[in-house]
Amino acid sequence: MLSFIFIFVFLIVSLAILFYTAAYLYKRNVPLWQYPIALLYVLWALFFLFFSSLFGAEYTRAIDPIDEDYTFISGYYWPTFLTYFILYHVALWTLWVRKAKLPPLPLVLCLCFLYIGIVVNIAIASQLLGESNRQEELASFPILSSLIAILVIGRSLMAVREELSEKTFKNKWLNRLNMLLSSRFTVLTWSVLLVFPIFVLLTLLLMIFGQDYDAVVKGFTETTEWRFSQHDHPPYLDHHGHYLCTVAACGSPRLVKPLRWGKRGGRPIIVNRQLQIANAFEELIADFSPKLHHFLRTNYDKYGYDLSQKIKTPIASNITYLLMKPLEWFFLFCLYTFCLHPERKIERQYLNND
Repeated sequence: MLSFIFIFVFLIVSLAILFYTAAYLYKRNVPLWQYPIALLYVLWALFFLFFSSLFGAEYTRAIDPIDEDYTFISGYYWPTFLTYFILYHVALWTLWVRKAKLPPLPLVLCLCFLYIGIVVNIAIASQLLGESNRQEELASFPILSSLIAILVIGRSLMAVREELSEKTFKNKWLNRLNMLLSSRFTVLTWSVLLVFPIFVLLTLLLMIFGQDYDAVVKGFTETTEWRFSQHDHPPYLDHHGHYLCTVAACGSPRLVKPLRWGKRGGRPIIVNRQLQIANAFEELIADFSPKLHHFLRTNYDKYGYDLSQKIKTPIASNITYLLMKPLEWFFLFCLYTFCLHPERKIERQYLNND
């Protein structure tokens, strides 16, 4: 039901944005033949954002590949990419509608933002067209966007000298800047020269808000399964998996404290201390009373699967981990009471094919 509501709201918002775009183009006297191109671009951008949101899992989290996919841009650095996305499209839209009818400094800034955006678009398209994981449909948008940006840049540069040479400003500094851009150097030269300083300035501003200086690079490398990914993901979740294994794999690392890889049923799993203690206690029960262990294990298998279906998010995993803490302490108390070497018993859990 929630998914249906979300899709319905998305469609309504998309129609509203398309209507506003058409009205704005009409108000700005944009040639009629450009309407379908602009509307198609806006629609494509909306669907790109929508389907990109379906790739939301970070590389640190185990997922069920049937239900989820790993993100191609790390969520930790989304403010950086969102900033460039907004600046790029503001610049693209401005130059598309107004061509070179801008003061010299905003014109140069728009060109710089487009240059940076094209590079980011190419990187995103390359990320999506990896060898092991390819998403041609998603990659088509940054490719299309880059082509349109190149056309807009070319059209703007063709009109810029005529516009600048005819313009005069009341402000003497704007007039001097205008003369400098239109006579000694071309706008193209200035925009190319200023790309790096503007990129550095944006990076410094983003660092104030907690982003790393290399956030653009890490946005691609702090992922898994894509072309520029530098990390391996945890084992995929089994629909019939051990729900404590799910907690260890899906919970926030700072809370559940995963220790190492282990094996369960011949498959690799992420092991934390809570899982080790629970399994050591189960082993203790099996040694003490096989019948009691069989009864407990049967009921655990019966209800554990249904419970594991509800543990699909880090929040749910963290809550389960905290709720299990009293039982963990009870298990630990029993191990230290009835086991000669409790820590040895705990440490050897999931070292072999248990």
